[in-house]
Amino acid sequence: MRWRLGRVLQIGGGILAVATTVAWLSGSCEPKVRPGEVEATQGESVAEGAIVAVERSVVPVLENASGTIQSERHTTVSSRIMARIEDVRVRAGSDVKQGDVLVVLDARDLEARVREARDGGAAVRAQLDLASRERSRIEQLRTAGVAAQRDLDRVRSAEQVAAAEVERAGQRQRDAEAGLSHAEIRSPVSGRVVDRLAEPGDTATPGSPLLRIYDPGLLRLEAPVRESLARHLAVGQRVPVIVEAAGESLEGEVEEIVPQAEPGSRTFLVKVRFPPNPRVLAGMFGRIGVPAGERTRLRVPEAAVESIGQLEFVTAIGSDGRAERRLVTTGVRGADGLVEVLSGLGAEESLRLPRP
Repeated sequence: MRWRLGRVLQIGGGILAVATTVAWLSGSCEPKVRPGEVEATQGESVAEGAIVAVERSVVPVLENASGTIQSERHTTVSSRIMARIEDVRVRAGSDVKQGDVLVVLDARDLEARVREARDGGAAVRAQLDLASRERSRIEQLRTAGVAAQRDLDRVRSAEQVAAAEVERAGQRQRDAEAGLSHAEIRSPVSGRVVDRLAEPGDTATPGSPLLRIYDPGLLRLEAPVRESLARHLAVGQRVPVIVEAAGESLEGEVEEIVPQAEPGSRTFLVKVRFPPNPRVLAGMFGRIGVPAGERTRLRVPEAAVESIGQLEFVTAIGSDGRAERRLVTTGVRGADGLVEVLSGLGAEESLRLPRP
């Protein structure tokens, strides 16, 4: 029994020691600090550390509007004739130039039509040549008084009919050759292939999309902007464009503000154009910074901010020249060694840097 009692006391003492240690580390044994101003060490001399003033500046306020990167020029490539696809020479992501061959169709039927039209043209041209010689011979006979006028009229009419047949045959040949040219589908614009919708062996039909191309040099960010912010924008205004996925911060220009608000969301569609960037692609998520007024920004040296756990303090100099401990909330830290103070300090106050 004595051994068990001693063991229980030993375990209880260990638990009490651990609990006491945890309470001390968590600050339960120290006086509570209320949010706002607290007096830590009163009556300290100002000369104990360097004195710096709070930097005050007025900066513009930007609110973000999210949207999608789009290209101003989207082109859908389709066939003008129905034929089997023999080859597709590009893939999604391929860069193409205007006039490049993209898709090759089966042209055997089209070539046969061209040969038939050419043969038909040769036949009617031979008939025209014969009619012309006959008309010339009858004209000579008519001059000699041997042939009748009606014979001359008949051969002249036959020549005119043959000439019309030659013209129709030429048109049929031109149509057949135009159809043959459609067997090679060429790029109507320069750009980048974004979708490949057909494969060799498929049947191309008029109007059915085979490829989609966009111009990567004409990208813009299209974002809905709520009506209260849209009034701060104007066509031609320069605004920041952020594309986080590409790690790019660009400067764009407001190209268009659609003059009609979306009834459900009360937003205007704003289109911002920016310079070409190889890392920015159509379909990416982006944000534009919309000016929304100005605010006062307070910044202090990072060395003036002391951290205790998750709390941050500075030593402010009061109007009576005494130092007082101040609880603050900080924001963005700049590359110049200054940190923004969001709360806990005034614009006209000074700070004492901690002693090294």
